[in-house]
Amino acid sequence: MDDKRTRSERFGTKWRWLYLVGGIFYLANGISSLIKQREVYDYLGFDFNRWAYIGFHLAVAFLLLRLFVKNQKLLRQQIKEDVMKRHNSKNQ
Repeated sequence: MDDKRTRSERFGTKWRWLYLVGGIFYLANGISSLIKQREVYDYLGFDFNRWAYIGFHLAVAFLLLRLFVKNQKLLRQQIKEDVMKRHNSKNQ
């Protein structure tokens, strides 16, 4: 069977749910930072001001959720092609 997807596409479709979960966690953390006025905004040992911290978390959430959607579409296209190949091989 000829797999035309790249290695990163195969990895992405296999682990796409991690992108969704990570995106939801980053989005929740960004939103909770918007609500809480007084909080320590540090990430990986770096001190951020409030808006940089919120912007960072929302940007990472956006990227992870976008990766999830992209890989979900790739998987859907792969399934569609596999079904079409099976259908065509049965009809021949």
